[in-house]
Amino acid sequence: MDFDDAMHLQTPQHPSPSHAAMPHLRPGRKATWFELFFDLAFVTAVAQLTAALSHHFDAVGLAQFVPALLLLWWTWLGHTFHATRFDEDRWDQHLLGMLQIAAVIVIAYGASAAFGTRGWAFAAGMAALKLLLMAAYLQERHRPTAESLARSYAGIYAVQALLWAGSLALDGAARWALWGVVLVLDVASPFLVARHTHAYPPHPEHLPERFGLFTIIVMGEGVASALHALLHGERLEPQSVTLAVLGLVLAFLYWVGYFERVRGHGERHVGDAVAARKLRHWAYAHIPLLAGLGIGAAGLVAAAGPTEPTHAAWIIGVGIALAMLGLTAIGAAQAQSTRSPTEHAQHAAIALLPVLAALFVPAVGVLAAGAAAARLQLWLAASRRR
Repeated sequence: MDFDDAMHLQTPQHPSPSHAAMPHLRPGRKATWFELFFDLAFVTAVAQLTAALSHHFDAVGLAQFVPALLLLWWTWLGHTFHATRFDEDRWDQHLLGMLQIAAVIVIAYGASAAFGTRGWAFAAGMAALKLLLMAAYLQERHRPTAESLARSYAGIYAVQALLWAGSLALDGAARWALWGVVLVLDVASPFLVARHTHAYPPHPEHLPERFGLFTIIVMGEGVASALHALLHGERLEPQSVTLAVLGLVLAFLYWVGYFERVRGHGERHVGDAVAARKLRHWAYAHIPLLAGLGIGAAGLVAAAGPTEPTHAAWIIGVGIALAMLGLTAIGAAQAQSTRSPTEHAQHAAIALLPVLAALFVPAVGVLAAGAAAARLQLWLAASRRR
C-alpha cells in the first residue's frame, strides 16, 4: 500500500480547453443522482462475483473471479467515460441508462455461475450492454471535436457486442477463450483511442470521483464480509469475531490509503498526450487494487466457514498484497510524487508480508499480518512527511 505524501500534493494546473467549446468541463461537476442509481446495479453484480468466489475459494475460483471482475469493471468504465464527457441529463440518455441497468442485472444473475450454468446470462447481458454503449457513443458523433473519439469507441463496442453474442453459441473452453479476446480488447481500448483522448478530455474532477465511488463499492464488500463472517453458525464464535474485526480494520486502512494518502480520487487533468498517458497509468493501477479487495472480501467469508478451505491463507495473502501494491501504483501515478526507487521497494516489500505470513499461519494470522503491514506503511508515510 502506497501511503506517501500525495495527500498534500497540489494538482498542477494544465491548460484546459474552452468551457464554451466543451461545456462538460465546467468546474465543480459531481456525480449525478442517476449515476449513483446506476451504480446500484453494479453493487449487486460485484456481490454475486465475490459470493461465488467465497463458495469456491481455490485456485480455479480465483482464476475465474479476476477476469470476470475486470470484464465487469470495464463495462462500468464504458458508461463512466461516456458520462463524464457527454452526460447532459437528456431523456434519451436516461432511457439508454435504464436499459443498461437492466443489462447489468442480467450480468449479475449470470455472475453467480459465470463459468458454469449461468454463463449464457453473463454473456447475453454483456452483449446487450456493449451494444447499448455503442448506441450511446453514436448519439454523440455530431460533436465536432469528439467525432473521432465517439466513432472509435462505437466501433470497439460493436466488435465486442458481436464477440459476446458469438460466445453464446460456444461451450466450455471455447467460450472462455472468446471472453479472453474481449478482455484483451477492453484492456487495449484506452490505447486504441489514445490519440483522441486529449482532443475531448474527461472531466478532471468528475472522472476521479467516479473511480473513487466504484472503489467504495468493492471496499463495501469487505465490510459486508465482516457481517457474513459473524453470521456463520448459530452463535458467535471467537474465530468469526476475530475475522470480522480484522476484516473491518483492513477495510478502514484501505479507505485511508486510497482517499487520505494516495488520494486516488484527486483531479486528473488531460490537456495533452503526456497527461493522457499518466491518466492511463492511474486507471490501470486500479486493477490490482480492485482484484485484491474482492479476493480479500471473499476470503474472509470462506475462512469463517466451518472448515477453512485448503490454501485459503495463501489466497487471502495474495489478495491483500494485490490491494496494497495497487495503492502503491496509484501513488506512483501522482504527478508530483517524489519517492525514490528505494522507498518504492520498501513499500512493495511490506505489501508482500501477508503472502509470506501465509506460509506459516492460517487465514486469521494472514489478516492480522495484512493489517500490521498496512499500518506500518501508514507510519512510514507519516514519518516521511514529518
